[in-house]
Formats: sequence, structure tokens, C-alpha cells
Amino acid sequence: MTKTAYEDVATRRAWRRTAVFRLSAFLLSLGSFVAWLYAVVMTPVWTLWVLFPALFVLIYLVMLNTARVLGILSLRRILRVYPWQSVPGAASIAKNGTTRFAFADPERPDKTVSLGYGGFLGSGYTFWVRKVRSGALDEVWFAGDPRFLGVVAVPGPRRLYGVAQREATDDRMAARKRGVSAEARERARAAGARVG
Repeated sequence: MTKTAYEDVATRRAWRRTAVFRLSAFLLSLGSFVAWLYAVVMTPVWTLWVLFPALFVLIYLVMLNTARVLGILSLRRILRVYPWQSVPGAASIAKNGTTRFAFADPERPDKTVSLGYGGFLGSGYTFWVRKVRSGALDEVWFAGDPRFLGVVAVPGPRRLYGVAQREATDDRMAARKRGVSAEARERARAAGARVG
């Protein structure tokens, strides 16, 4: 058994695959945006009304893929601090259509802590939503502290996704202080979470 998830060869391979995929998606969306700009410059003015709606889609894709590329290093940082845990039955669908993961609180195992994946624009027909609805996903792997942040993966590991409590990443909110030991706080800080 490895001390941290990143010490596992399969995890490093999965992280590299994730990094290559996200970087490729970013470059493709950026290239599409440049191609759109070229098409706008080269087409007659009266046809711009056809190309203009694509601008909003391309801007959204570039912004989304930029955030995902920036999240690659965050995933590695978490994987270097926490080990993998196998958690059966952790994934479910929330009322708003996003995927919800429930994990035991590390210091109070009788309580669960929920982490969400997806949001207003990211809740559609994603991999996690499809797999959870079809019942094909009985267990997930989790590396992290559900009170702060972590990485969720399909066992193997495959499909690495970062999940976090909002107060662990958003400086506009007060960081979590209550119910967390000093050691757990230090580990969360080392993984990149905001701690109180």
C-alpha cells in the first residue's frame, strides 16, 4: 500500500493522461477561437450574423478549458498529500442534476460530508451523471479530506476530477475552523485548501 496516491504508478499515469487530455482540449478550443476570428475577418459583413453566436460558445469553451488546465496542478498537489480510499456507494445524483459524492468525516466516521461535481452549466449529461444514473458505478476512489477538497476517480484510477468545499477555495468565504484537528488542517493546507 502506498503512503500517498501519487506514489502509485497507475495514479501518475492517470494524472498524465488527464493533463494531456485537458491541455489538448484547451489548445483545440483556443485554435477554434482563432479560426473563428479569421473567418470573421475574411467573410463579408452581411454573413456575420451567422458566425456571431458561435463567439459566445467559443469564449465559454476557452474559459472552461483554461480553468481545467489550471486545475491539473491542483490535482497533483492533492494526490501528493492524501492516499486513495475506496468508497462504495458514494456517488448519487443531486436534485439539480449534478453529481453528489458522500464521504465519511475523517474525525467523526458516523457523519457524512457531501461534495458536489458540476454546476449550473456543468450538470448536463456528463460522464459521472451517466454512470451514476445507469448504476454502473458502485464505488469511487477518493484522495483527500471531504471537509476541504479531494480528487475523485473511477477505480483503477481513471477519470480524475477535483472536488472541493466552497469555503476551501473561495477567499470570499470564511475558512472552516470547527471540528478539524490541527494535523488535518496542516494536511489540507499542504494540499492547497484554505484552512482556518
